[in-house]
Amino acid sequence: MSTPSDILKEHGVRPTRLRIKVLNVLMNTRKSFSFQEMYAYFDRGEDRVTMYRILNDLYHGGVIEWVVDIDGINRFVYYPESFGIRPSFRCRHCGSVSCLTPLPEYYIDELKNYWIDDAMLLFSGICDQCLKDNGKKV
Repeated sequence: MSTPSDILKEHGVRPTRLRIKVLNVLMNTRKSFSFQEMYAYFDRGEDRVTMYRILNDLYHGGVIEWVVDIDGINRFVYYPESFGIRPSFRCRHCGSVSCLTPLPEYYIDELKNYWIDDAMLLFSGICDQCLKDNGKKV
């Protein structure tokens, strides 16, 4: 597995101390974070504007993606296997984000006749691990 520094370099993003730390959090937790949550994760010890810029730089550099939560909040997430049009699932209990099976090729082919600026398909609920931990069947 590549290190955060290697991943940043591969995407042409300069690997600063804080960019590496933020990417490391996203890679290791496998959770999505809103800007406010990421800022709080670092105990508000980092500059707020710098944190905002880092998340945007990572997104625009193609290192991370963002998804719109069920509540309309932009959340940043790292799951390298998912770039492109692919639905995702966010657990409301633990915050983990899972990449789901890509959309069928015939579905993508139908979209080729349209100009699409953005595509998001997010399912929200309780993940199988949280259901198991709470004694509920999946």
